[in-house]
This record gives sequence, C-alpha cells and structure tokens, in this order.
Amino acid sequence: MSYRLVGLGLVIGLLSLLLWSRPSFLERVALRVEDTKFHVRYLLGADPQPSGKVVVVAIDEKSVNELGRWPWSRKVIARLIDNLSEAKMVAVDIVFSERENSESDETLAESIERHGRVILGFFFRPSATQREDPEALGLLADSEFLRFKLRSNTVGLLEPPHAELNIPEIAKGALAFGYLNAEPDPDGIYRKYPLAYIFKGGVYLPLALQALRFYEGKDFYMELSERGIEKFLYREREVPVYEGRFHRINFYPEDKLSIVPAVDVIKGRVSGKFFEGKVVFVGATEIGIYDVRPTPIDPITPGVFLHAFTFSNFISNHFLRSFPLFDLSMLLLLSSLPFLAQRFKSFTGRSLLYIPPAVFYPLTSFLLFSYARIDLNLFYPLSGFLLSLIVQEGISIFVAEKDVRELKRAFSSYVSPQLLQIIIRNPDRLKLGGEKRKITVLFSDIRGFTSLSEKLDPERLVNLLNTFLTPMTEIILKNGGMLDKYIGDAIMALFNAPVNVEGHAERACSSALEMVRRLEELNPRFEKEYGIRLNIGIGINTGTAVVGNMGSKQRFDYTAIGDTVNLASRLEGLTKLYGVNIILSEYTRREIGDSFLTRKLDVVKVKGKEKAVAIYELLEDTEENRKMAKSFEEALEEYMKGNFETAMLLFEEISIRFGDKASGVFVKRCRELLQNPPEEWTGVYVAREK
Repeated sequence: MSYRLVGLGLVIGLLSLLLWSRPSFLERVALRVEDTKFHVRYLLGADPQPSGKVVVVAIDEKSVNELGRWPWSRKVIARLIDNLSEAKMVAVDIVFSERENSESDETLAESIERHGRVILGFFFRPSATQREDPEALGLLADSEFLRFKLRSNTVGLLEPPHAELNIPEIAKGALAFGYLNAEPDPDGIYRKYPLAYIFKGGVYLPLALQALRFYEGKDFYMELSERGIEKFLYREREVPVYEGRFHRINFYPEDKLSIVPAVDVIKGRVSGKFFEGKVVFVGATEIGIYDVRPTPIDPITPGVFLHAFTFSNFISNHFLRSFPLFDLSMLLLLSSLPFLAQRFKSFTGRSLLYIPPAVFYPLTSFLLFSYARIDLNLFYPLSGFLLSLIVQEGISIFVAEKDVRELKRAFSSYVSPQLLQIIIRNPDRLKLGGEKRKITVLFSDIRGFTSLSEKLDPERLVNLLNTFLTPMTEIILKNGGMLDKYIGDAIMALFNAPVNVEGHAERACSSALEMVRRLEELNPRFEKEYGIRLNIGIGINTGTAVVGNMGSKQRFDYTAIGDTVNLASRLEGLTKLYGVNIILSEYTRREIGDSFLTRKLDVVKVKGKEKAVAIYELLEDTEENRKMAKSFEEALEEYMKGNFETAMLLFEEISIRFGDKASGVFVKRCRELLQNPPEEWTGVYVAREK
C-alpha cells in the first residue's frame, strides 16, 4: 500500500505542478489535444454561427488578379472605403506607415474622414529602426483606454517599447486605432487574442475591441493587477480572461463567415445596402501577401479572421469558459481511480473501472465544448489518469513479480513445476499466515537407520541419503504433493496444500506404493555400494489441519500442524510394530474407497490419543495379496469377537502360507490374551510407543 500511495502522490503532485506551470514542452502536446475539440464539434455539426453583423472584405486572389499585385494604390483603397459608406463600422487590418505620394495619401485620408467610422490598425514592435512620429503618437493617445481600475502598483500586461503607426496625414481622419498584434502559443499556433497592451504608460485595445466599443456605443471596464486583467466587464457581465490578458478565440468554420472580395466592393458589384448596419473588417486573405496564421482549424487562417472571430465572439456571447478548480479536481479524481481500483485483484476487474473515465470524461468534455461552450481541460486530467494507471499497474506488476519470486523461492524445492504454476497463477488461493484445510499427510521413515548409520562414515552416509531422498521426493512432487520437510532420514509431505489438489488421498497412496517399489529397485545398488538394504515405513492420514507460513519473523516455513499430522506420524511408527510398509488411517481409507487394495489391520489407540482409530495396510493389487487380505480380515473378525483361539489358528495359517509378518504379530497377541484373558474386551489395541 505504501508503494501505491507514494506513486499516487508523485503523479498528483507532478501533474498539479505541470497544470499550474504549463511548461512549453508539454503545453505543445496539451494544446494539440485541446484543439481536437474544434474538429469534433465540426463533425457533430455543433459549430456556432458567426454573427451576421460581421463581414470580411477580403483582399483575396480574385481581387489581386483583377486589380494587380499588392500593395494597391491608396486611391484604390479610398474607393473601397467610399463604397462601404453604408457600413456602421469599418475596421482596417492594414497599416499605412509609409507615404505613397501626397495625392494618393490625401485621397485616402479624405475617404476615411468622409466615412467617419473607420478604425485603423497599427502594430506594436519589440524593436524599431526609427522613432515614432510625435504627431502620430499624439493621435494614438486619443485612443487610449481609460475605463480601468488599478489593484496594484504593477500591471501584468505586456509593454512593447515601440509602435508602427499610420502616417498622420491618413490617421487624422480615423475614428480610433486598434493594434493588430497576435501572439502564438508555444507550438506556433494562434488560439488567443491579446485584450490589452501598455504603451508609454497608457492602456490600448486591439482592433476587434475598438470596433466593438464604437459599434455598440458601450465601453468595457477592466481591473488590472500584477496578474494582468483581474476583471473584464462587457455589457455589465464578466468576460472570461485567459492567462491574465487573452481572450480564447472560439473559432467558426471559415465557410460560415460572410466574406466579400474587395474587388467586388471597389467595382460596385455589391450593393451598399448589404453592408448596412454591419461591421466590416478589411484585410488580406491572399496567401501571397503573407498575412496568414496557423490556427486550430486551419494552418493558413488569414490574420483578419482573428479580429472578425473575436468581434463575433463578444457580440454573440460565444465565450469559451473554463474552470481551473474543476480541472484540478478532475485531475485529482482521475489520478486516484487507478489507485482505488487496486482493491480488485484481477486486471479484468480493474479494467471495468478504467473504461468509464477513459471514455466518458473525453466524451463529456467534447459534448460540453460543442453544445455549451464549456472548456474542460482534457489533457492534464487524462494524463493524470493514464500516468497513474501506468504507475499503479507497474507497481502491481512489480509486486506480483516479487510475489512470484517469493513463491518460487518458497515452493520450487517443495512442489512439482505443474503445481508451482498453479500457485503462481492463483496466489489468492495461497493464504499466507495460516488457514484450516483438509489435507492428506504422508510420513516416511527408513527402518533401523540409526544402526545403519553407524556402519558408514559421514560422507558415504550423506551420499546414501541423497541417493534415497532424491527419487522419493520426485515421486511425491510428480503426484502433486508438497515436500514439507526432511527430518533426518524421514520425509513429511502434504497433499492438497498449499492449493487444492483433486483426489489428494489417492495421490498420497499412489506415491506411497511407488516409493516402496522404487526402493526395491534401488536396494541392489545400495547393497553393492554400501553393503546394506533399506526398508521404509509410511504412514498416511487425511483430515483437517492448520497450514501456512509458521515460524519467526527471521525464519519461517510453510507447514501443517494439528492432530491430522500427529496421527500420520504415529501411523508411520506403527509400521514397525505390524511389520508392514504402509499404514492408512480409516479417514484416508474412507476417502479412497475401493480405488486401492487394502486390508484392515487393527483398531488402535495411538500414544497421546484417547480416541481409537481403525488402521489399514495399503497393498499392491495382486491376486496373492487379495487372497491374503481376505483371509486376514476373516481372522481379524474372530479376533475382534474375542475368539482368540480360532483367530490364532487362522493367523498362524496366514503367517505360514503368505509369510505375513502382521499375522505373526496377532499370533503372539492371541497367545498372550489366551494366557491372560481380558476382563472387558473392546478389540482396541493401545500403542505404548510412538
């Protein structure tokens, strides 16, 4: 959990910082993502329509072809202004900064003054080769914006040092002046419109806003501070301000804008009534004139369109509204979802939580942008979600691989590769720390090993043990068992732990029989190399035990504890008493049914237990063993009834006929019972040894 919290904190902290600082390298990507909203809106057919009050008179390819290359004589521009006399306002996206000739300049000046409602453009420059004309500066000062309030001693607006102005002869007839500057984003795309600049201590407005305030006869109101424009009021309503000094342009499809070729106006092909009551923006759209800007909707958008779009945005109330606090909230929420999803263990389960934000948040953002002009930030919240998803899933993979390594380390030596794969694929089925589970326990021990070990030096003894234990362990693992531990020459194995193994009792019995057979194959080698033969006893019991990682913080092992384990150990010890190789408890016998050949050996009360348990020998399924088992159980039945003499005779016959050591044990026991008859016979044998 600590890894996940740290990962979540890092993601949220990093993305919050980036959302606040918006570094240019990332903003380039973010802005392109946000631009997709315009294209989706277009596909949905939800683009707003530009105001019908806006007309662009374009100096386009058609006009240049008919009237000659740009720039045209100012007499031609004068005819254009004259033919726009019906327009309520004319905003000119052209700067007449140099003189042509006195006649042409005077003709244009008269036309502008005669119209009376012409706003001329000018440029602010970071540098200039010559100083501004004092008269032109004086005329510009008349357009200074005065309706503002200062909230601080410094103002966070751009203060360009120079201006490229119209010559006084032409400028003196203009109603006002508006700057034509535009500022691109870090990726070179124009998305915003600067609302105000400071020049020589005064505040100045752009062409679109100057046209708007005179068109409507209403002024704006600003509150300025070190953060830029704190408040911007239009029609007594607050206008959203982007980055403290910009209007975010809500772009319209260019084919929806009313555009008239300049040549058609100049040659009178368009009726003056068409322009009645409208604002006309005059500017170049011909690519060769180089007044084009890359925008989200078109890489070659004419610069005059930026003014026309902004005017229409204001007059039609088509503002794009953003909510930074909501964007931050969505960043926090979406970044947290992959963290919260980790409570689902499977990736499929987590994916069900991942799909909604990955689909519905972008969809919501697109729909709100298209139909409500609400601009929810798409890039940063989704980036937070995706980055958090990568981090959290990376941690899950890291933890899973760590768990797999731990599982492999813990179990690779104790279970078969097939069973290990099941454990790795289903780690939830392995409840570390302890659980109650029905298991089958197998104990194996070499008979008389202590005396055998005295005959061999330590090195040969270890080699003998390794040669014996290796194939025995392989048999257990092959049958789906888990090697719990070696106890000297003894083996403890669990079946049905740590994960479920179908038919675990049968698997344990198969292992036991195979171990006895394998030892018979190994004994000739042992006799040749070590001069000894080995014999083993195996006890098997089935029941509920507590299994899990047990030990200390420094060292622990996966093992099982409980009466089930203890009884299996006692049964292994009883194999010495009865002279057999494999003894099962009645509980294991019940599990395996008639799958294996068994014979009932006795009913015993093992040391440390008050309850008696029936025990069975597990035999190879041969014809001779079947006959022996049937005869033995007949004799045992007489023994249980207390007919000791009859039982003794039957046991003697079996012992002689089949060489059965267990029958010899009962012959001796019957003889003792005949000599010392019990006061109350239950048939239960009480084992005095482990």
